[in-house]
Amino acid sequence: MKEKIMPPVVLTVICVVVCGLLVLAYNATYVDNTGVLTEDMKTGCKEIFGEGNYEIMLDESADTKTPVTFGTEGVNSIIADKENQRVIVEITEDGYSKGGLHILVGINTDGAVEGIYFLSIGETPGLGTKVQNDDFLSKFKGFTADTDENTIDNVTAATFSSKGMKSAVKKAVTLYGEHKEEILNG
Repeated sequence: MKEKIMPPVVLTVICVVVCGLLVLAYNATYVDNTGVLTEDMKTGCKEIFGEGNYEIMLDESADTKTPVTFGTEGVNSIIADKENQRVIVEITEDGYSKGGLHILVGINTDGAVEGIYFLSIGETPGLGTKVQNDDFLSKFKGFTADTDENTIDNVTAATFSSKGMKSAVKKAVTLYGEHKEEILNG
């Protein structure tokens, strides 16, 4: 009977010890990077607006650091350069792929799109990825909350990706229009 009980007991003890060590290692090495701009995000901010003092807006009332999104679905964070009155919205939107468009949308003080930068794209190579092309992105320059997104033609063979881009940009400029004072003066 002892030969049948001991192996499972020994394995259980080993698993508990290893799990405990993993928890200790995790707690000893964990670095909270919430609210930290990645190098790719810094590059995107600089490409859209140039040099500046960009910071992710964090909810000060929460116990933990949480990026401000104003409850807008798909918005990951809002990056502000308050000194120069610049706002960049980080947003993830569905194209053909779920969450396939991860972009930064730069919005000037007039509430118009200044530029767009791709953090990542998970769309179909050669089709959906065409939404990254300058000829398509240039159509968004000057896009505001009042702009009808249907006036922007879709990329041929990339209808879902195009619609996702238009939806993401519309969300970004609408959010900016509704919360401009809170973003720039908060």
